[in-house]
Amino acid sequence: MSVWQILLGIFLFMIATMVIYGWGLIRQKNLGKDLTNQLFDKGNRKVLKYLRTNPHITEGEVEKLCSTITAKLPFSRSKAVVVKPKEYARELLEYMVKTGQLEKQGALYKQAERK
Repeated sequence: MSVWQILLGIFLFMIATMVIYGWGLIRQKNLGKDLTNQLFDKGNRKVLKYLRTNPHITEGEVEKLCSTITAKLPFSRSKAVVVKPKEYARELLEYMVKTGQLEKQGALYKQAERK
């Protein structure tokens, strides 16, 4: 092997290491946001699944449904769990009403009609 081949190999190894390290930094920076998004997505799916068989849902029922939800990203030890089910249920229902998935009728929430 010539000196140029060795230097080229070292340079390519250095670039690969920089890319992997940068990817890890970005992933670590977005970890909290990604876990929260995954937690809300799982809650969203549970509520919609519940509404397939029931005509409406209350905030208390959402608390019970979502109190055991956990979120974990692949290749990560970090985990998100619902610590305060009442706050989580309120935020989830507000989000679902705002995005047009649910309609609020007093204390009840029902699935919005699709157009």
